[in-house]
Amino acid sequence: MPHRPHAPNGFTLLEVMLAFAILAILTGGMAQIIHSNMVVASDTIDQRELRELADTVFGKILFEQTEHRDGEEGSIAVDYGQWAGLAQERADRYESYRWRLRKTEMVAAGSSGSDDDGENLFESDDDEEESSSSSSQPGAGAENKASIKLIRFTMIVYRDGRSEESLITLTRFLPPPEFQEGTR
Repeated sequence: MPHRPHAPNGFTLLEVMLAFAILAILTGGMAQIIHSNMVVASDTIDQRELRELADTVFGKILFEQTEHRDGEEGSIAVDYGQWAGLAQERADRYESYRWRLRKTEMVAAGSSGSDDDGENLFESDDDEEESSSSSSQPGAGAENKASIKLIRFTMIVYRDGRSEESLITLTRFLPPPEFQEGTR
């Protein structure tokens, strides 16, 4: 019987090292994917929380609308933190977020004459044709002279030093305070 060479049992050191190298590369890639997904999830949660805080501050501003002026600015951390009684370390988390308020008088119905300061809420090219054709109808001129005004409140939330980059924009339309007080 001829003698056959003995086949090795097991793996060579080179094969084991190659398997560990492949495993290390795959593990590193998976760790990067998991880390990037965790960062995205964390940013999403922060954005949701910031939106909730901004909604609360905006609601407070709308409730106290006569106390706030166009162009007013503030800090989410201070305004929400004081209102909600947040612990300082929790409020500091939102320290870099600021807000700016815009108040614009709008004409919701009727026409804005030369004596009105408000912008038209619904403005299009068709409005001019309709107003010229409706003014020839009897009684139409009296209806156009009366206008219903609203105030557009817009709160823009941004990071410190990046005021041109809006993170959140909230808008609400409310009647002027003199109409609200008359209905109470």
